[in-house]
Parts: sequence; C-alpha cells; structure tokens
Amino acid sequence: MARDDRMKHPSDEASINKIGLGPTEPARAFLRPPTAVSGPADPDTEETIVSLTINWAQCHTRPLLMIPGPTELPFPVIQAMNAPPSIQYDRSFDEVVLEPTTLALRDVFQTKNEVILMPGSGRTALEAGALSVIEPGDRVLVVGAGQFGLLMREIMNRLEADWTEFPVEWGARLDMARLKREAERIRPKAITLVHNETSTGTTYPAAEVGTIARSVGALFLLDTVSSIAGIDVRTDEWGVDLNMTGSQKCLAAPLGLALVAVSPRAWEVMERRSKPARSFAYDLLRWREWWVPVSRGGKVPDGAPRRQPVSMPTHLTAAMNVAVRLILEEGLSHRFRRHEVAATALRRGVAAMGIEMFPDPSIVSNTVSCLKVPKSIDPAAVVTQMRDRYGILIGTGLDKMRTTTLRIGTMGVTASPPYVLPTLSALELALRDLGYKSEPGAGVAAAQAAFADLG
Repeated sequence: MARDDRMKHPSDEASINKIGLGPTEPARAFLRPPTAVSGPADPDTEETIVSLTINWAQCHTRPLLMIPGPTELPFPVIQAMNAPPSIQYDRSFDEVVLEPTTLALRDVFQTKNEVILMPGSGRTALEAGALSVIEPGDRVLVVGAGQFGLLMREIMNRLEADWTEFPVEWGARLDMARLKREAERIRPKAITLVHNETSTGTTYPAAEVGTIARSVGALFLLDTVSSIAGIDVRTDEWGVDLNMTGSQKCLAAPLGLALVAVSPRAWEVMERRSKPARSFAYDLLRWREWWVPVSRGGKVPDGAPRRQPVSMPTHLTAAMNVAVRLILEEGLSHRFRRHEVAATALRRGVAAMGIEMFPDPSIVSNTVSCLKVPKSIDPAAVVTQMRDRYGILIGTGLDKMRTTTLRIGTMGVTASPPYVLPTLSALELALRDLGYKSEPGAGVAAAQAAFADLG
C-alpha cells in the first residue's frame, strides 16, 4: 500500500466508508478527533503522529449501573420478564406466582408476618405503611439522619401528624441515649428510622431503636429500601412493625414493586382507626381484607378466591419471584458477607487513591459508599466522565452534598469483583482526566488484595 493510502483517522463519513466500517455513528464515536501530539513527525511523510482519545464507553450498549439503585439484574430475573402476559386476577397467577413470592419474602425479611407486595417503589411502601397506621394529630418521632430520613417528615405532613424530628448530623453516629430521652418525653405513637441512609452511605442500629420504641409503646416504622437483602435485617427480632422497602436495590429485581412486612401490632392499630386511611389502593388494611387468608390473620376464608385492591404487574411479580429464589439459594448469611466484602474492598480501593469516605467509619454502609470528592473536582463531572468515556455510572451526592460527594452502590450482583474492580479503575481514570492524580492502579490493587484476604 502506498504511504498516501494508509489509514488515517476516520473523521468523516467518506473516510469511514473507505476503511470499510460504514457510515455508522458508533464508528465515528469510537475514535475521537486527535487531541494531543504524542510524538515527532514521521520522517518519511512529515505527517505528525498524534494520539487518539478512545471512548471506551462505546464498547457497551449502556453504562454499567453502579449507582445506589436501580441495580444490575441477574439474567434469570431478566428472563422472567420475557413471557406472554398473564391475567392479574386469574387464580393461577395468585397460586403460582404471587402467593409463593410473598411467602418466600418472609424468609428474606426474617419474619413470620405477612409481607404485602404491591405496585410502586420504596416511597410507595413508606407512604402505604405510614398512612395505614397514622391519623391526624398522632405524635410521631422522625429520626432525620439524611435526605431520606427527611422524606418521612413530608409524608407525616401530608398525614397531618404531630411529628417531631430527632435531628442527626449527616454521616454522624446516632446518640441512642438522647433518642431514648426524647422518646420518653414525647411518648409517640410511632418512631421512624431509615436503616441504611442512601444519601450518606450510613447504616444505623435499628435493633437499638426498636428496643427504644418498644420501651415507650411506640410502633417502629423502618425504611429498609437500600438494606433489605444486602444487610442483615431481622424484622421480628428487632420489633419492626412496618418494614418498608422497594424492589430495585439489593433485592435485585426490576423497579416497580413496593413491599411492606406488617406485624400483628400494626394490624391492630389499623383496625382501631377512627376513620379509614386516606388511600384506597395503598391502605394496607384493605389488602388484609381482600388478600390475606384467615389462617394467616386475614379476612379471606381459606381456599376462597382472593383479589388485590389494585392490578398487580404480572411481569414484575414473576421477576421478583425469581429474584427471591436466587437470594434464598445463595443463602442470607453468604449474601450479607458478600456485600460486606465488596464494600470493604471498594473502601480500601478508594483509600488507596487518597480519597476519604464521608461518614463516620463505625457506621459505613455495605451497600452504598459515599466518598468525599477531592477539592477542585466537580462530582457531576466525574459522573459524566465515567459514564461517557468509561461506560460506568455512579451517582453524585444528594441535596446539600451534591457538590462535595459521590455515591457508589454495591447491591445484588454488583457486590462482587467483576463490578467493583472496573468501577475503581474507571474512577481513577476519570479523576486523572479531571486533574486529580493518584498512583496508577493503586485502587484496583488494594481492592484485589481485600477480595483475596476477605473472600
């Protein structure tokens, strides 16, 4: 081939066609225009040798989800969605899909109580739980330790509850003695807590808060949206009256389902309401009356046809059925340990890059890691660079932490080396692109060592 015919950078459609790639956008995007001189001129042609900035994200059809939910799905869960539609009110759906799923979820929640599965999200579960037991004027003590703790304040406002916030510095430990004194002073009908605060990457001692709630006769409402199936959650042992979560995080099921485990004490409170709850579809008592059989504390005669207050999404329920089966096949203790090891490896990798974690080290989460961004680095720019150039999506902080922190999820299948190690590599490269230098490969090496030592 003559030197003037050698392949040059495909900067236009004609040159792309010339080298046989065709006029496709991915081909144009894969090799970006030259950005920097990387060597001397070719002595034979006097052409300048340039470096090409490769867009590695073009290797993927979409970014890898390392955000704090929704998370990546196991392939069998995805396959469960690939089925013809079924009828949500057909008895076979109840008996073959919905009922086995809710019963299996008891093992995941570590409860003997009823688990209600309904359309929605984690916030749907929170609102359904709260509106079912709280009436206007009821005193509620809300532990506000992050963005999602504050969300419960808004829900209580809508319910016209007489709520009191127990403020906690974001990322700091919970002062249990002070919380106990406040609970004794207020004597609330309910105490609410976010077990795993997704905005700050912290896990709070739900067992101790449950003890305080019982000591003052309060219901214990626990948000486990980012902890259930990733961190040990002992619903019955901790005295949780309403355990509320969503499908799309550590359960590793598709977004679109809300889950609430309901204690006998919570059912009794619902039965004693002065007025019906302010929702038809999400009134948990309605689900008990229409769906739960008498043998399990419900109102439907055993063996009689049952129905749901709203139409259940059949494909999502089938996917949840498979997700729960995979969780139980793995085993809860193994699953919790896997999340712990993956989060530890991620933290050690980040530390090796000279980056600090945001929360108090004693309460760091094993499903959401919140990192302090180096000074002069914009978290949004890091997210964009990792997504657009390296094909991995993480998240910025929320609200007042949006400009100072990053958040990385280790949830479900992503709590494993094939996901954590590339994420650390992409983080290092993105930070380097933006001007923050660390020892090349130090983060990945530290994480590999952690997996080897702990796994």
